[in-house]
Amino acid sequence: MELNNDTPFVTNDEIARVLFHVASILEMTQDNVYRVRAYRRAALGVVMLPRPLAEYVVRGEDMPLPGVGTRIRGRLQEMVNTGRMGVYAALLDELGEPMVSLLALHGVGPKRARRLVEELEIHSLQELADAAHEGKIQRLYRFGPKIEEQLGQQADEMLEAA
Repeated sequence: MELNNDTPFVTNDEIARVLFHVASILEMTQDNVYRVRAYRRAALGVVMLPRPLAEYVVRGEDMPLPGVGTRIRGRLQEMVNTGRMGVYAALLDELGEPMVSLLALHGVGPKRARRLVEELEIHSLQELADAAHEGKIQRLYRFGPKIEEQLGQQADEMLEAA
């Protein structure tokens, strides 16, 4: 494979991580379930590729990703060529980094993150930490004292690291 100096090398794992993040953000914002599935299917397909996706793109070969449509294929080419995916950047801008950081917490997936936002109006890690310390999180259905304690600790650690 020959990549020129203008082409950033992005690994399949990095591409899959971005695709999974896009799927999670779309799920969190209650986007179309089929669109969410399409991004997850693409992420799994990229992980299973026998060679780096960049090789297929640079050589102009067809990506062996069954079930992945032209729009996502274009986004994969964009990521290989530029090192970033515009739709992911747009979603991060729209949702905001603090909201996306909720998804990085252990035990918080798209559905839980959405519930924290909608039911407790949490829009930052600081608000999450405050809600945990005030005992508000455990009042939510399927959130208990143990999860509240874990989320509070994680939020505190992330805030200290920032």
